[in-house]
Amino acid sequence: MRDNSVLIICICIIICTVIIAATAIIVLDNHDENNNTNQNTTQATVTNNNSSSNSGGNSASSSSSSSTQSTSSSDIGPGYPSSVTFYSDGNPNTGETATLNFGTNAAGKTIKVRIFYYRDSEKLSGNYEFQTVTIGQDGTVKITDNTPMSKYPDTAEIQIDPGDGNRLSSNYDLGTYSGSQTCTPRYA
Repeated sequence: MRDNSVLIICICIIICTVIIAATAIIVLDNHDENNNTNQNTTQATVTNNNSSSNSGGNSASSSSSSSTQSTSSSDIGPGYPSSVTFYSDGNPNTGETATLNFGTNAAGKTIKVRIFYYRDSEKLSGNYEFQTVTIGQDGTVKITDNTPMSKYPDTAEIQIDPGDGNRLSSNYDLGTYSGSQTCTPRYA
């Protein structure tokens, strides 16, 4: 009886060790891929230096516009980024950086973009005009919002005006931590 108990305990320890090692490998591999993506891309950079105070109970619905189109995931068009990598360095005074990936087919196109960040439906970033950007040769564009944010955002809303008269909008669910995270869109 005692030998069976020792055997079961040893097997449990081995299984736990394997699970912990596999988790560490996966987490470190994803972290390295995000760092390599950020270091190896050429990106157009737009910086918003909105330093206004961000207090009040603005809700996420207050930023939506009557000209914003709602779409489903089957309607992905050339104006939507296929993914966005968000980066926060953990300093509440430096804001967020978003790298929008449109794919190399969109390289050289000029679009207008604006990004709103929220935490618990409260707007963290200021209300500002669309920024005109040109998509880089690698199919990405980097948008830096230097608005001080006292909390990590849990949602980002990206509005894009591709120049054809339509305004495209998509939302992204963010983890509330520092570092890089790549997200796919959840359409508004």
